[in-house]
Amino acid sequence: MSRPWLALVLILFCLPLFVGLRSLDLETDEAIYSFAVDRILADGEWMQPKSSPSHTVVFLEKPPLKFWIVAAPIKAGLLPDDEFGLRFWDSLFGAVSFLYVFAIGSRLAGPICGAVAVLLLFLHGPLLFEHGLRTNNMEAPLFLCYCGGVYHFLQWASNTRRKTTHALATGAYFALGFLTKFVAAAFLPLVLGLTVLAFRRLRMRILSERATWTAVGLVLALTLPWFAYAQWKFGSLLWETMLAEHVYARFTTALNQMHVQPWHYYVDSMWHALEPSGLRWLVPTGLVTLIVLSIRRRSVDGILVSLWATVPIALISLGSSKLYHYAYPFLPPLMLAAGYLVALIVMLAPVVVRKLLDAIDDAIARMAPAWPRAASQPAVRALSGIVMATAAIAVLWTAAFGDMRVAIGRNLVFKNTGAVRPMIALAAAGVLSRRSLQSAFMLVAMTLAWWTPIHAYRDTIPALRAEKHPLRDASACVSRVEQSLPPESRPGLFVDSDGSIWHPINFYFQRIQPWTEQRTPAPETLDRYLHDPASFRPSLVQDDRYHAYLRGPEEARFNRGISPPMIPMLDYTLLLPGPYRACSPESRLQPVR
Repeated sequence: MSRPWLALVLILFCLPLFVGLRSLDLETDEAIYSFAVDRILADGEWMQPKSSPSHTVVFLEKPPLKFWIVAAPIKAGLLPDDEFGLRFWDSLFGAVSFLYVFAIGSRLAGPICGAVAVLLLFLHGPLLFEHGLRTNNMEAPLFLCYCGGVYHFLQWASNTRRKTTHALATGAYFALGFLTKFVAAAFLPLVLGLTVLAFRRLRMRILSERATWTAVGLVLALTLPWFAYAQWKFGSLLWETMLAEHVYARFTTALNQMHVQPWHYYVDSMWHALEPSGLRWLVPTGLVTLIVLSIRRRSVDGILVSLWATVPIALISLGSSKLYHYAYPFLPPLMLAAGYLVALIVMLAPVVVRKLLDAIDDAIARMAPAWPRAASQPAVRALSGIVMATAAIAVLWTAAFGDMRVAIGRNLVFKNTGAVRPMIALAAAGVLSRRSLQSAFMLVAMTLAWWTPIHAYRDTIPALRAEKHPLRDASACVSRVEQSLPPESRPGLFVDSDGSIWHPINFYFQRIQPWTEQRTPAPETLDRYLHDPASFRPSLVQDDRYHAYLRGPEEARFNRGISPPMIPMLDYTLLLPGPYRACSPESRLQPVR
């Protein structure tokens, strides 16, 4: 791997994954998983993490490895118990995955291939912002499972040193995915197995290295202890929940009818998600190019990446229940295919451009025989060098920052709004100074710089820092008000719920104790909490129930007076009577005296 390119990937794409991890409230699924981590830290039951919103129901949908990974450093005091601590490992897994993608691309067609693949992954909005690599979900370790597993298998297949280490690493990454998202990791051995079947030398090596792969099997056996414990503890409930409900039902019908999508859902979603980069045409073109050339060259790397890009997407498209984040582990090979095409262009284009410039140079020399001697004069070469450098700067500046304008006083002396004129000037200067090789490389480099979606990258970085955390703010404010009251006067939170409380609300507000939950409370209860100064209590009420309460008898409505300040939260309303009104948006708009 090229160290400069590696440093570029680290700085531009890996480190930004850690920016703004506290900037957003927890999402629905990550609130579920964060609740499980929170309960492990609170009750110490590592083998039986709890399922939101219950403090007693055990989470059996997936193995608990991700919960252990997140909870352990928080318990040890190495990470804070907040959104940053909960999401840190996902960003780390995502960053390591990017490095593996870069390494696979470097094997496939050089560092440009790997860098382009990582760039397109970083600009893929859903992967970063929607149930992706910066949220406390299961996608980041699964993403790493595939990227790391494929890379180490390719290293083993290359007959490099430390073959046993790479084989064991392949098994370890599969174990990571299997103990994180269970059967979602199953496509990794499927793709690797199909690659082995496609190459006789790999089949022979598998047979000749039986001891190594037996050791890999022992690594995979590390996934068994928790399943054995869960089978002993919960019996058939484990498999009914994990397999029947959350695998078979999702694949054949749907737990949620909103998840039922047509067979082409993943392709359509990928096509739309690639649009902001402006380079989505690279993906299908690159994939076809990669498949064709890999078959012709009998390339193990190319065949494996092609199978990784096509087989899993085809199989998950057969199911009825579809969510876009199911396809995240299969985005890297598609971006690698795009990078493969760019790398081919970079390798071939300078040769073609140089031949074209040489032909023009030869034509000029035939028409003006004295020109070659004049072109070699220092003044001509110096002037052409200035023109070429100016043209290159103009293209780079315009690609990065928009229109380029140079003025002296009020007089505009130079303006550039595109790439065509500077490139024509660069090519002309190269021909007239007989520098066809140098100008060919510069033209190709400037073209790539112009095509690079710098605008999309500039838009992505601020989005990482966008602040939006109303639930955390409201919960923290209510807690501060509670702490300002005498201990005997802290009422805690009242919750009017039918038991289906939204998971992020449950995560943020369940820390406000005592938590009193009541289904269909009498109107007198809310009257007391919202309007009696001696009983003021912050209350979370379902919208439909609160509207029914407001539509009560006219006399009751008159006696209640003005409703307290409130904060809407999806299907709930947080009502803030008495001293808690300081937490309402209205109070924050009051001028400071």
